[in-house]
Amino acid sequence: MWKNLLGIILCMASVTLSAQEINARFGYLNYTQVLKEMPQYAEAERNLDVLQAKYDAEIDRAESEFTRKYAEFLQEQSDFPENILVKRHKELQELMEKSIAFKEEIRQVLKEARAKMLTPLTAELDKAVAEVAARYNFDYVINTEDRAYLYINAAVGRNITNEVRSLVGIKLAPKEEVSTESLQPVGQ
Repeated sequence: MWKNLLGIILCMASVTLSAQEINARFGYLNYTQVLKEMPQYAEAERNLDVLQAKYDAEIDRAESEFTRKYAEFLQEQSDFPENILVKRHKELQELMEKSIAFKEEIRQVLKEARAKMLTPLTAELDKAVAEVAARYNFDYVINTEDRAYLYINAAVGRNITNEVRSLVGIKLAPKEEVSTESLQPVGQ
């Protein structure tokens, strides 16, 4: 009887230790949300907006030039011999193709500029996530962005959003101060 009772107690202790071991073995946060809250993110977005405005102005200028040339072509086409008509038509076609190629080039340049401006921010954010994960000895950290995880059990995971925010220099409101028990369901 004592052996059975001792066996049951040992099993219960083992289960209890396993449950405690499982508790908070991972962290979670919305990576993009925290990235967008970083003070440097707003500056990067402003710089991208300035660059975008310059390219938009050039696109507008090119489109105005094309519209002007096309209007001239339409007005004068009845006066042109066939070979001049063909030449002007080709010029307009080339101008349109160059405009399309330039717009695609701009899209690529802006994409690369965005990546270049955000690289130091994502590196800083990655470092903060890794630091918090190491502090709690997490096995992994889940990105809850885009609701990829519909439910996370707060008893076995830890919302590390505020701790990461604090490490990357985001000022927290008094009610958001970093606490040791920052457990919240996904979406809150």
